[in-house]
Amino acid sequence: MDSSARSLAEWLRSWPDDRLAALLQARPDLAVPVPSDLGVLAARAAVRLSVLRALEQLDAFSLALLDGLVLTEDTTSYAAVAALVGDAAPAARVHEGLDRLQDLALIWGPDSALRVVGPVRDVIAPSAAGLGRPVATLLARLRPADVAPVAERLGVEGVGGVAALFADSARLADLLAQADDPARRVLEALAAGSPLGQVQDARRRSPLLPTDTPVRWLLAHALLVPIDDDTVELPREVGLAVRGASALGALHPYPPTLVTTAAGTGPVDTAAAQAAADVVSKLETLLEAWTVAPPTVLRAGGLGVRELKRAAVLADTSTMTAALLLEIAAAAGLIDQTPGPDPEWLPTPGYDAWVAAPPELRWVRLASAWLAMPRLPALVGERDDRDKVLAALGPEMERSGAPAGRRRVLDVLAEAPPGRSVERAGVAALLVWSAPRRGGRLRDLMHRWTLDEAALLGVTGRGGLASYARTLLEGNEPAAGKLLGAQLPDPLDHVLIQPDLTVVAPGPLERELARELALIADVESTGGATVFRVSEATVRRALDAGRSAGDLHALFATRSRTPVPQALTYLVDDVARRHGRMRVGLASSYLRCDDEALLAEVLAAKRIAPLRLRRLAPTVLVSRQPMEVVLEQVRAAGYAPAAEAPDGALLVARQDVRRTPLRPRPHRYAETPLSGDQAALSVTALRAGDLASRAARRAPVTTTRSTTTDTLAFLQRAARERRQVWLGYVDAQGRATSRVVEPRSVGGGFITAWDHLRSEDRTFALHRVTGVADVGED
Repeated sequence: MDSSARSLAEWLRSWPDDRLAALLQARPDLAVPVPSDLGVLAARAAVRLSVLRALEQLDAFSLALLDGLVLTEDTTSYAAVAALVGDAAPAARVHEGLDRLQDLALIWGPDSALRVVGPVRDVIAPSAAGLGRPVATLLARLRPADVAPVAERLGVEGVGGVAALFADSARLADLLAQADDPARRVLEALAAGSPLGQVQDARRRSPLLPTDTPVRWLLAHALLVPIDDDTVELPREVGLAVRGASALGALHPYPPTLVTTAAGTGPVDTAAAQAAADVVSKLETLLEAWTVAPPTVLRAGGLGVRELKRAAVLADTSTMTAALLLEIAAAAGLIDQTPGPDPEWLPTPGYDAWVAAPPELRWVRLASAWLAMPRLPALVGERDDRDKVLAALGPEMERSGAPAGRRRVLDVLAEAPPGRSVERAGVAALLVWSAPRRGGRLRDLMHRWTLDEAALLGVTGRGGLASYARTLLEGNEPAAGKLLGAQLPDPLDHVLIQPDLTVVAPGPLERELARELALIADVESTGGATVFRVSEATVRRALDAGRSAGDLHALFATRSRTPVPQALTYLVDDVARRHGRMRVGLASSYLRCDDEALLAEVLAAKRIAPLRLRRLAPTVLVSRQPMEVVLEQVRAAGYAPAAEAPDGALLVARQDVRRTPLRPRPHRYAETPLSGDQAALSVTALRAGDLASRAARRAPVTTTRSTTTDTLAFLQRAARERRQVWLGYVDAQGRATSRVVEPRSVGGGFITAWDHLRSEDRTFALHRVTGVADVGED
């Protein structure tokens, strides 16, 4: 490294290529677009926004070291920082922390003269090491009439005299020794915590400056300085003196230990796989229901509270879990809102491909969407700044930092050995230590939300990261699917029918069997096994869908591992016998039946009176109500009519499969780290540009008519001597450029040279050359 460097640019120029590449990978915002030279790179590294992003990468100890560097006004040294740290950390750890700060270009210079990049000082200084501002800064904010009595009591003149006293450690120690125990406790409390304290009438003026209380005595001696009517601040010099050997406060040079407990790889994977299968099943149930009865989209976007509650009932889960499933489904492209003035939420064509895939691949798609989803489903039901409730699938759920926040939590879980459960408190402590400045107000909530969602999705089980989830985090989705598939039970081709007309599915069912069972029975309970209930209404539903009594008997006989109860057989036969004897069609609607007595009974029934039926013929009644209303009310009265088509055939009720195209998603800029190859190419361009930039500062030989011969001779000599030159050039579009080249040959009006900017041989037209110069050593 160049110990004589006078600027950050010169310091970066002395770095080897691999270190520059590492800087661009650690701070990718510096490389977009690639800087034209190292001076531009240094300027970008000193931009406040870029500095703030770099500070978010620092752990608590590195930030503490940076606090120590900022406490000095200009330059400092490794020895001075080590003295501030004291025995709290070994010298090797201090060196490691300072190297980290240099690698991020937050500080520069040799160990004997370390300098902090300007904006870093501006960001850190106001709260460096939890200390207040210098006494001179605090007193300068007061009126001279308020400072004079304090200076007189201390035996000095003005703000400068007080600052000089506080800068003398011996004189300051003598002053602190005069403080009694209560005053000393006040100083110790402020030095250990926030340097700000609340005091009534902090700026109260009195010629006598009463010192009847510890705080008043401290104010009278400038050991506390009022900054407004009710707030005082502990000067930085006093805080350092009170802390003594612990000048930087409580230091934690190493990350907290991640406490884990043995759970076993098998139990972790088994519990996680059960949750994964449950998530896939619940989401399929929910979206199948939305295919038939899609909910509407709120005017402001999103899903209404009532619709979310209905979705939770359909999926047999809580509203928060339903919101999470729907947000993931939207992120995976499985649902979207329909176009038009009255949009609805419907599955997309991608849902059909998803539902046809094996369960493990369906889960992989959901989990991948969750990891990359820039939304926080846990905010559903909270209120925004306008006191408006945040809706599921609404635009207010967007949080660009959500993917990075989830990844940080999961990376902590991945540090634990396989089969080990991790305590939540340990995860939070490690996250806070590793990046204290990252996360904002949601940081403490984000890790809890992520752990809850990971458990619900089957990413974790019993507090530990599942083996297939580890593989997914490594980016190997096919391998993750195979590992999960090995944990999932094979789909069952049978059920257990009970005498009480319940059907028990002891595990996940084959897709075709699950569809048929959902048609002929309603879910009564879920869990390790799913319990369905067969009733008259569900049998009629199956008959309306085109199934016959024989189809239902065959299904029960072939798919049940237990004998089919006689009560179920009687129920199917009874409903089938009555089903369709009475037909409802369009008149507005009509009702016909070959059994005149049955039709007369219907006509006289009080529950059917609102339909205002009238007889057209002995076997035909008509109504002004729509066919759907007539069907519903006649069935509610205990009869079993069937719908009839205009041609007299039985109208089979089939569920319309509705889909909506997936709308184009708005492009969201996501900063991705540079790969090793990208960083190396960027450094190559940086070096070439920097070389050209420095060469351009020299006065070139201009190519006027009188000097063209000189330019040609200059380039020919450079080609013979194999040396680099600076070349000013105008391209075919008329743009002026400058670059460093190594001429290979010159002749025929063209120059063939190695272009360091492009890292390739190029040909330049001699008449477009605007200037040349030697490239010498700086």
